[in-house]
Amino acid sequence: TIDAPVLSSVAYDADVPKHPLLTEVGSHSTRVEAFRLLRTNLQFLDLDSRPRALVITSAVPSEGKTSTATNLAIALAQTGLRVLLVDGDLRRPKVASVLGLERSVGLTTVLVGRSELQDSIQKHTDSGIYFLASGPIPPNPTEVLQSRAAQELFDRVSQMFDMVIIDGPPLLPVSDAAIMARDVDGAILVVRHGKTTKEQLKQATMRLEQVDANLLGVMVNMTPKRGGKGYGYGYGYGYGYGPDKPRN
Repeated sequence: TIDAPVLSSVAYDADVPKHPLLTEVGSHSTRVEAFRLLRTNLQFLDLDSRPRALVITSAVPSEGKTSTATNLAIALAQTGLRVLLVDGDLRRPKVASVLGLERSVGLTTVLVGRSELQDSIQKHTDSGIYFLASGPIPPNPTEVLQSRAAQELFDRVSQMFDMVIIDGPPLLPVSDAAIMARDVDGAILVVRHGKTTKEQLKQATMRLEQVDANLLGVMVNMTPKRGGKGYGYGYGYGYGYGPDKPRN
């Protein structure tokens, strides 16, 4: 088991590829409810020092981390918070295309001094979230994210916004996401029901532990609809609740 709470679960929804954003579905849909629960449980994680900047990651690709990051940002913005979504996947950035926004200016152009941060942040009109794209893909993503400039940028945006959500790359192929999680308040690990193996989950959590990054919790994606609001029990992963069990 891993010592982290299951913060929410999202049922499989065949409509996601066509309508990936919460703003495109009804306010009472199960997907919207799942992200409201994730938002609520995030707020209960640490009442004295609530996480303000966090990385959404997964063990391996195609687990649903990008849709989780994007929709969590939207759910947070719906409460009136100023939320910045950052595409921190400098290998396979996808958030700009999901939002229908520009990718050519963003994180990497700011870090190398080709653009100013304020000029590089876009606004997604339908949801109200702010967005910092990846920018052009660099030849050395890990070195870019390990740089002092990257740490300073994450510190700066944490001061500018109420919440910063970073869509990071998967944990197992590369160390980028663990580095980012260490530099902010922690990570949420997206686990795809029936796909992520116990070994992958174990290796992913070890990656975070090795750099002293904080694993805030787990989001289970693509659960069977018949399971209703299951929060990870009986999925074959044996998630262990940490000491602070979130409220359902």
